[in-house]
Amino acid sequence: MKKPNLQKPPKVERARVRLEAAVTRLERAAATAGPAALARELQELKDENADLKALTATVTERLDVAIGRLRTVIGE
Repeated sequence: MKKPNLQKPPKVERARVRLEAAVTRLERAAATAGPAALARELQELKDENADLKALTATVTERLDVAIGRLRTVIGE
C-alpha cells in the first residue's frame, strides 16, 4: 500500500502566510487602539528609549574605568 504524497508548503510560502497574519493583527490593533492610545504608547517607548540610552552611557563609563584600571595593573 502506497502512502499519499503529502508535502509541506515551501518555506517562502509559510513565511508569507505568517507575515500576512502578523500584518492583519497589527492592522486590527491599530484600528482599535485609536490615536490617543498610540500617542501614549509612542511616548512610553520614547521614555524607555531615553532610559536605556542613559543606562548604556553609565555602563560604558564604568567599563572604560574598569578597562583603564586593568591596563594600569598589567602595565599597558
